[in-house]
Amino acid sequence: MTRTHTPDVITTNEHGLESRTVTMKRACNGCGLDVGDVTDAELDHALVGRPLPDVRGECEHCRPLVELEAQGCTTWHVTERTVGTVDRELDRLDVFAKGYFQYVDGKLTAVGHRVGSGPERVVAYWGDWLVRHPDGSFSVHTAPAAEGSAAR
Repeated sequence: MTRTHTPDVITTNEHGLESRTVTMKRACNGCGLDVGDVTDAELDHALVGRPLPDVRGECEHCRPLVELEAQGCTTWHVTERTVGTVDRELDRLDVFAKGYFQYVDGKLTAVGHRVGSGPERVVAYWGDWLVRHPDGSFSVHTAPAAEGSAAR
């Protein structure tokens, strides 16, 4: 499905006052980036309180995750809110994992989750996606860069 991306329309009346007409946009379920105009079906879902369909496959950033899942990979979105659940899932799989800390503004702060040990270990920072491949190895799908975000 190719979505339209309707730009905002700014008009100026005879008194010099501006008005803006916007088309509601749809955000990706995975990363929150704009994927285009919302569809009538999505609007209908939202109006009656139904969950919105997964549009990660339409997102340039998240499409690779959908493809990895189709190949049998398991993915977890690692955030401050989900890290406990991710950690329990990794414990259940008997995979070593622990918080990853760095100094932020002079204070030691949790900034992500480290998975594995030795040279094969990976670090998923908050917002990244942790990927477990069918062979048991792990990789990280990095979150899209946010404006003004700190370097890793």
